[in-house]
Amino acid sequence: MEFRTEIKPLYGVAGTIRHGDPIMMLGSCFTDNIGRCLRDELFEVEVNPFGPIYNPLSLLRGVETLVNKRHITAEELIENEGRYHSFIFHSRYSASGNPQDVCAGMNSQIDRAADVLEKCSVLILTLGTNKVYTLKSTGETVANCHKLPASVFESYPLTIDETIDALEKLYLTFRTVNHSGRLIFTVSPLRYLGDGAHAGQVAKATLLLAVDALIAAHPDEVGYFPSYEIMMDDLRDYRFYAEDMRHPSDVAVKYIYEIFKASYFDEETKRIAAEASRLTRRLAHRSFSGFSPEEEAAKREMAEKFILTYPKLQSAYKRYTINGI
Repeated sequence: MEFRTEIKPLYGVAGTIRHGDPIMMLGSCFTDNIGRCLRDELFEVEVNPFGPIYNPLSLLRGVETLVNKRHITAEELIENEGRYHSFIFHSRYSASGNPQDVCAGMNSQIDRAADVLEKCSVLILTLGTNKVYTLKSTGETVANCHKLPASVFESYPLTIDETIDALEKLYLTFRTVNHSGRLIFTVSPLRYLGDGAHAGQVAKATLLLAVDALIAAHPDEVGYFPSYEIMMDDLRDYRFYAEDMRHPSDVAVKYIYEIFKASYFDEETKRIAAEASRLTRRLAHRSFSGFSPEEEAAKREMAEKFILTYPKLQSAYKRYTINGI
């Protein structure tokens, strides 16, 4: 007797994701979670260069910014609570000090991500909500409100047709610089309850229907991974949520990632990913007794052997070490 609805790995897409092939990921904070898993297995992945983006119009704007390689100027920044912000970027890229320096940091993100977008074999997009915020003064769609007063913004939910239109424009914009990369959409399992449970479900349904329409229009180029369905139907228990009862727990993220791996990795990629994970876990380990020259030497030797065996992973390994193990 079955007491749960188990979501099986997808059929027919194994080999879509491989080591050494650039991967671009954009979308909600769930993108950060899966992106971290891919980084720990030394995939060549660019994760949320703008920070988390939640709605289709902001995702479209992000892709357009990368395709056009449009830099942020100091005049575009807004100052709030002593920090400079951009309405395209999440507040993790905001900073105090010289506005020119803030722009330089953001523009370096754009330059690097634009290069990855042109080369990526897969573009993974996680949709969070159909709710859009715009500036009353200009009508500009914002990716983050940066704690400005609510009176500065207007908000509204995109209709199904508006959501489909945004995703189709995103697809066409991406194709102007990348003619072969596959698009994988997923809907974030994060629960948006600010407007009530019913509105949250309507938002998810709108996103699901829009993605389904895009897949119907481009069946050989666009796919869907059921992150939302795994959380809602397979796990379906509050023990798989974080303390806020909205975000998936670490256990849930790992479970969803295992199905992701089983879907998109071929057997060779799974084997290399397992070896890479053993390496990064060893590198991240810190002894309770403090710094040990012997332990550090053993780590270096392990890393050198791994890179000699898998030279195409050297770039991902360097990024992993630079990003703070």
